[in-house]
Parts: sequence; C-alpha cells; structure tokens
Amino acid sequence: MNLHLSRHPKAVVAAALLSLVLSACASRANGPAQSTAGADAGAPVKGGDITVRLAQDPGSLDSVVNGNVGTTYVAHEVFEQLVTVDANYQPQPVLAESYKKGDDGLSYTFVLRKGLQFSDGTPLNASDAAASLNYWVKDGSYAASLKPVLKEITAPDDTTVLVKLKSPFDLVALMAASHGSFIRRAADIDAKGPTGIPNDKAIGTGPYKVKSWTQGEQIVLERNDKYKPPTGTSSGYAGAKRAFLDTITYKVVADQDAVLNGLKTGILDVAEPSNPQYDQIKQDPDLKVAVEGGGTIQFVSLNHNSGSIFSKAEARDALNLVTDKKAIMASQGVPDLVSPSNGAFATSTNKAMYSEAGKAKWDQHDPEKAKQLFAQAGLQPGQTVRMITTDEFPQFKDALIVIQNDLKKIGIKSSIESYDFATLIGKKNNEPNGWDVLALMDDANPPVPAYTDNVKNLDNSGYPRDKLDPLLDAYNRAKTPEEQRTAIDTIQKFTSDNLPTITLYAAKGYVAYNPKVQGYDGWGMEFTDVWLRK
Repeated sequence: MNLHLSRHPKAVVAAALLSLVLSACASRANGPAQSTAGADAGAPVKGGDITVRLAQDPGSLDSVVNGNVGTTYVAHEVFEQLVTVDANYQPQPVLAESYKKGDDGLSYTFVLRKGLQFSDGTPLNASDAAASLNYWVKDGSYAASLKPVLKEITAPDDTTVLVKLKSPFDLVALMAASHGSFIRRAADIDAKGPTGIPNDKAIGTGPYKVKSWTQGEQIVLERNDKYKPPTGTSSGYAGAKRAFLDTITYKVVADQDAVLNGLKTGILDVAEPSNPQYDQIKQDPDLKVAVEGGGTIQFVSLNHNSGSIFSKAEARDALNLVTDKKAIMASQGVPDLVSPSNGAFATSTNKAMYSEAGKAKWDQHDPEKAKQLFAQAGLQPGQTVRMITTDEFPQFKDALIVIQNDLKKIGIKSSIESYDFATLIGKKNNEPNGWDVLALMDDANPPVPAYTDNVKNLDNSGYPRDKLDPLLDAYNRAKTPEEQRTAIDTIQKFTSDNLPTITLYAAKGYVAYNPKVQGYDGWGMEFTDVWLRK
C-alpha cells in the first residue's frame, strides 16, 4: 500500500487496492528486505543499464495527483524531498540541510543545502520548495489531515522554507513519508493541467532524469550529472546516494507469466512477480529474492453504526475471540509472505509507530466465550452476520471464508457478498446499516497514527472519533520521542479496546532480481547505490 499512497479516508482503500494490482505495496518504503542473496562481490562500478518491470504505464510522474505505484517508483529516482525516511522510518534531511520545530509546535523552519540544482541546471530556490509543498497540500490527498491545521507555507528568503500551523501537527513525519512532497520547479507547477504537471516538465534534483518515454511501453532514465547527494550513510531513501548506472529502463509488462519468463531469460533484471510464483522463483539458482519487512496489514473493519450488531462492544470482542488468525494466515499459502500483525496498526519494522499495547487481546482465541458474548450483545438465533468485500483480491474473501467457518462452529450464520470495488465502496458509504464486516487492507507503515484505518477506521462506520481525536492531538503535541511513544501506546490500546478493525496478518511483498544487479537491498524499487557486476 503505497506508505505513501493516497491517505485521504475515501481514497486510501482505492490506492491500497491499486498497489496490489501492481503487485506492490506502499509506493513503498517497506522496511529492510530479507534477501536470499549472499554479500555483493566487488567494488561499485559506473556504467550499464538495468531493466525494471512496471505493471502498467504510470501515465504521469506527478505524485501529488497520481497514486499509481509506478509513478512513485520512477519519481523517487527523479525527484527529492526536503526530508525523507530512512530504513527505520525516521525522518532525515535530503534537500534540507536542517529543520527546526518551533518551541510552541506551531512552526517548522527548513534550511536548504547550498548549491543544489535541478537536472536542467536551474538553481533550487526556497520558493520552489514552498510552491511544491503548497501544491502538495492543495491538490494532494495524502496531506488531507494537514490542511485544516495549516496556516501558511512561505519562503522568507532563497534558502528558507517556513511552515506555520494553527495547531501542533507532526509535519516532518508526514512530509518524509509522502511521495507527494517531492520538490519541483515553481514554474513547472504553474504549468499543471487537468491531469497534473505535464511529463515534459518532469524535472527534479534526483540522481536520474527522464531520457525518453514511449507511452505504454517503457520509460528510460539517465544519470543526472548535476545531482548533489546529501551526506550521511545511505539508508532507505535517505543518506548519500550514488548514481552508478548509465540508464534505468522501466518496461511495461502486465502479464505475470511474461514477468516470470522475462526474469528467467534476462529480459528483465528486477521485477515484483505474483505470490503464486514465489516458491518457483525462490528455488531458481539464477535469481535472487528479497522479501520485504512489511507491506500491508490485512484486516476486517467492524461497522459501529446502530444498524449493525457490531455497534455493541461485546459483539466486536466476540468476533476477535472467534477469529482464527493463524488459520487465516495459513490460507494465504505462502508462509514467507505473511506474519502476525499482533493487533498493531504498523509492523515491527516501523519502530516509531509499532506498539504491542494491543497484542494480548489480539492473541486471544476462545470460541466458547465468543458465543456467550454474541448472545450478550443481542445476536438473535438465525440472525446473519453480513460480510462484504471486493471480487478483485481473493485473499480478502479467503479470510472471510475462514471467519465464516469459525462462526458456523459456534452456531452463528453469516453471509459473504463480494463486489467490484466501486460497488463495495458505494455500499459502505450509502448503506451504513446494510453490512457488518468489511475485509480490506491498509498500509503497514503509516507515518503518523492518524494515517491508518486501523486507528481511524473507515468513514461512515460509526467509530467514536470524538474520543479518539484528543489522543491523536496528544501525539501531535508530544515534544519528545518518549512522549510520542506514550501517546502511540495509548492510541493502540484505545483501538484495541474499541476494535475499529481486527487486524488479521501482515502481508509482505517480494522482489526478484538478476544476480548481476549488485548493491540492491530490496528497499522498494530504489536503484541508487546499485551497479552491475562485470
């Protein structure tokens, strides 16, 4: 789920589903990968081209208005942010030399590094950065929660960007995690049309620049000789990055069998194959595999509206107790690509956001007690628990089938209705009392607690946000990491007590690549510091 895809409450699910369509999650800063490869051999060398698979043509590199995962893959090589995330999901300066939070929590000052240029030789000015951030807030969905608390974004001088807020907000974490916060030339933003900034204005400060784009076929990037990397150890998207490759060719290949054949024949150097192909690829001695630390959280959302049995806390607790989460993970068929969620709204790879405050409740499994709690909640004999999901992704329905069997064992009827995505969201929004359980997924690496449905639930689901909002406010007002940690634990316990969702498991993605590709650590599709073995 593109960390880093659209996070507007109404757009998050669509973006998350899109990321699965593209066999990708999170646009993705998804944690240090575990690789089957041994240590890379030899010193880095410049030169050569790698061919990377894209599931579809991204259409545009404007990541403010385009949540396509391919957009973020390519854009990360072309553009940079003021701050980005390292491998531990901590914000680090990139185009900014430094940043400072005001004592009252109502301002952030970013100072740009000196001598930065766009790939066409235009100097980077603070006015470009301010224009980019204003565009991100105005037209993007990821910054939706920032918009109500934002006062202004200005450039007091050529090297300073000043953000003023109406109330405290964890701005840096949000900017670092959002691909929409890439910095562009102000003039290019002014040229935006109905579909965003034109592709001929895709000019950034990153390690590579666009060389050519054949719509529907491929995008070719070439090294940006004007690139000036930040200092520090390379980690995640942060630190000193080196552009060793002459070019990176992104080839559009939609068919999964063609992806597998392309990897085996060397037509493709790097790709994200489908989960059913995982075992075959892992056993191939001519390919390497990197498994992500965490990609998405699979969950069921519980309807808190009055027309659902799950408006009662006893019923929500009952479903948690009856659901066999281990069986649901086993139903996915690829053990390497699933792990327990522990009830958390982030995976353990995201050290800043992960909390085990709800683990004890998530670990519970007591069908007999669940039966008693359903009765206490007022579930009548013969009453049906109505479960809905989308046809597009079988793993969602697989989970509901396990839950359906769990309910049947304690004498409770349930139904599963599966729709196309648009119909599903329409039913959720327009029939708030017409369903009970909704199976979907969420980004496993939210930058702040407010950007996960496992905290705020889906809109129109009746969740007690009036009680949650003060807890989120306490997080935003925290002045130290210790205060933030306390706030996160409190939020996690609140969600555990109220169960806006029941998290089922963490789903991981994987990347397969040719052994000649050296320096690749499986961090999303990041190809700085990557070179070809001669």
